[in-house]
Formats: sequence, structure tokens, C-alpha cells
Amino acid sequence: MYQDALQRELFRVGVIVLAGFAAGWSVGYSLYGLLIGLATSQILSIRQASTIFKWSYRQGPAPQDSGLIGYSADRIIRREKTLKDRLLNQAKMLQRYNQGIEALKDGVVVLDSAGHITTFNSAATRMLYLRKDDSGQHLTHLIRVPQFVRYFRSNDFGEPLQFDLRNVSLQVQITEFGIDQKIMLVRDVTERKRVETMRQDFIADVSHELRTPLTVINGYLEMLSDMDTPAPLAKALSQMDSQANRMTNLVNDLIQLSKLESASRERDGVVFDLTGLCHQVAGEMKGYSGDAEVRINTDRSLIIDGFKEEMHSALTNLVTNAIKYGDGKQVDISITSSDRGIEVAVKDQGPGIPPEHLSRITERFYRVDESRESTVGGSGLGLAIVKHALEHHDAELRIESTLGQGSTFSFLIPVFRVK
Repeated sequence: MYQDALQRELFRVGVIVLAGFAAGWSVGYSLYGLLIGLATSQILSIRQASTIFKWSYRQGPAPQDSGLIGYSADRIIRREKTLKDRLLNQAKMLQRYNQGIEALKDGVVVLDSAGHITTFNSAATRMLYLRKDDSGQHLTHLIRVPQFVRYFRSNDFGEPLQFDLRNVSLQVQITEFGIDQKIMLVRDVTERKRVETMRQDFIADVSHELRTPLTVINGYLEMLSDMDTPAPLAKALSQMDSQANRMTNLVNDLIQLSKLESASRERDGVVFDLTGLCHQVAGEMKGYSGDAEVRINTDRSLIIDGFKEEMHSALTNLVTNAIKYGDGKQVDISITSSDRGIEVAVKDQGPGIPPEHLSRITERFYRVDESRESTVGGSGLGLAIVKHALEHHDAELRIESTLGQGSTFSFLIPVFRVK
């Protein structure tokens, strides 16, 4: 089409120039005639350009022309239509996008690369107390909760954050998308937190109430076991004493787990020697370990900032499990320091854990082998206690196990807690 328009335009120019040349030649001024023909073609071209220029600024039908002017007008019309269609489609997509996020019950806040608010829905307005003119503001200038500010500035959004804002419990999850953009989902978890608090309070209250009768029962059983009793009765008393001790351990673990779950991670910790604490736990296990030997591979003092009692509980449970399930073999505690922090690993030489159990082993009361639990004892809460204690130290329990070769339970204390 372009070639046809160009040919017609060249033909028109050629006709005008030749006509001028012929007219000039007929009167003996062929050169002047040629120049007049060229000038005429230029004037017509300028007029055509002026026509299309004026048309581009006003509404109305396109100029009718079979040459380049017509071709150009047609191209402009086509491009304008394509652009309008594209803008219309984008507007419809934007409308559907806005309708979609507006329909969500969760709050949605879209941020640019610098953390400034691009858009948000009504749920976010309600939960975060945002206003329409807050677009363009930096998010941390509007949500000044210290816990959230640290979370946002850390740029580590692997886990959601829960915090309270004006007596409402919120959970936020930030995800990066597009080109240096972020989207923040906000959920009201006040009711869920209330139910969880009720559950924790119930467990704590029941556990505390059970302590007194269990203490009385254990006292009477201990007194009866010191008496001369017939063999059948002595066996029954031994079984009762074993079950009462198991119930006491369960109650103690429930109370400890309840305390860990309700404890705030924002409280101030203490500075303590992690290596020394490992040696302390190993020493406390001597009367419990029987033939098993607990070895520590370093004597270097490594100091961290944390919660000593909770770390003591985590280490005690890990070493106790390694002894119980390690078939009386050696237990190794390794402590290594790197630029990432301090890693602690407890390795046993037991039968190992089948792979299908590894993802659930830290759940409460989860047991890999019920028949084995009846012989080794335990409440089924040890690793749940370990998990919560490590979370308070910004650490995560990792489990590696090979059947027939044993298991390794390890965690990394991040470098910002190392002193």
C-alpha cells in the first residue's frame, strides 16, 4: 500500500514538473518552466502537510487523497484506533483488578520499590486506618508499630508478622512481584488470637490444677512403695508410680509449652555463654544417660543474647531425645561459629526417622512409633517445646535423618544475636 501511494505521489509530482517544463519550453524558457513546476509541486506538498496537520488537531473525516497524504491519514487513523483499543482494554483490566482487590475481605496494599503506597482496598483502609490521600506516603510513616517497622526494613518476608494495632490483632504478609514492587496482605486475626489465648489459658489452668492431686498421688505411692508389700501389689504400685510420673511430666511439659506460646518475642533477653550452657546440659544428663556418652566438640566460649531458660529447655529436650532414641550409644553436640551465626547440632546414633515423619515430628503429641514410646516414655511435647524456644531466638529447627545411621537436630542462632 505504501509503494502504491508513493508511486502515485511521484507520478503527480512528475506530471506537474513536466507540465511546467513543457509550458516554459513552448515560450522559449524551459528552465524557468522547470523551476515553476518544481515550486508548484513544493507548494502543493506544503499545502498537503498543512491539511493533515490541521486535521490531526480537530475531529472530522480524514482528508481524501490517493497519494502519501491519504496514506498518512489512513495510518494515523489506524494507529489511533489501535491505541484507543489498547487503552480501553487496559482500563477494563485495571477496573477488574480494582474490583478484585476491593472484593477481598483481606486488606491489600500495593507498594513501589521504595515502600510508598500505590493503591489499597477498603479492607486495608479499615484495618490500617488509611485515608484516600495516603497514596504516595511511605508505609512506615503510617504504621509506626516498632515491630512492623523492623519487619519491613529487614526485607525478610519469608514468614508473616503478627502485631497489634489499636487493640486489633493483624497478620501481614509481604510478597514481591513485578519490577521492584511489593504487595502486602493484611488479615484481622483478633478472633483467632482470642480463641488461641483461651486454649492456652485452659491448658495452663488445667495443668496447674492437676499438679496438686498428682503431687498427693505421687507422695502416697512413694510411701506405699517403701512398705513391705506382696509381690502382686508391689508390681501394681510400680506401674502406678510409672504412670503417675508420666502424667506429672506431661503436665510440666504442657505448662512449659503454654508459657513459651504466650511469651512475647519483644521482651528483653540476657547475654549468656551458649557453650557453657551446652556443658551444663551434658553434665545434667550424666545420671539419665546410662551407658550413653554425651560429648561436646568445642570448649570455645560463644556468647549470645537470648533467653537462657528457654534455650536450656530446648537443649535438654534435644539431648534427652538423642539419649532415649539413640539406643544407649554416643551423643555428639557440635557448636560451630560462622559469618551467619552460631550453629548447634545434636547427633545420635539411633535407628533414624522415616522420611514421611520428618515434616510432622515437631507437632504436639506426634509419635513416630507408638509401641516404642511405651518403653522410652515421654510426653510427645519435647520437640514442640524446642520449636517454640528456638523461634524466640529467631532460629529454626532442622532435622536430618538416615535410617540405620541416626539423626541430627540442628539450629542456627543468627549473627545479630551473637555477642
